[in-house]
Amino acid sequence: MNLDSFLGIPYKFKGRDRQGIDCLGLVWLYLREKGIFIPDDDGLPMLEEAQSDYLDRVLKALARAAEKVAVPQADDIVVMRLPGGYTHMGVMADNQHMLHVLINRPSGLTPIKRYKHHIVAIYRPRRRRGSLLEFMLTLYPPKSQ
Repeated sequence: MNLDSFLGIPYKFKGRDRQGIDCLGLVWLYLREKGIFIPDDDGLPMLEEAQSDYLDRVLKALARAAEKVAVPQADDIVVMRLPGGYTHMGVMADNQHMLHVLINRPSGLTPIKRYKHHIVAIYRPRRRRGSLLEFMLTLYPPKSQ
């Protein structure tokens, strides 16, 4: 996987490919290409960029696929609360730089220390083996009859 192929992707609300991507889509695609699977949504509708309950929804969804950690390293997911009530996330490219995309600028690398006052949580994805279907079944097991 080439990190450079993730730089310069334009922002697109609910985007999930290199033609346009939102912050969750960028984290999802970057990790997926490394063989790490996280949900690309929480199963509930996302109708606009800023939703008052979205931070709680993101934290609950990530808790099913990752463990909370204190110090970031490569491939960790950083969840932030930005001014204006926006929930934002990025993925660590190494232990100092986060890959992310913002509404008004394309994806790029930023030193994590620039966002230190906005960080709500850092999650380390659980490495899973097996198919994407097996992974999804661990997150969303079939309901018992």
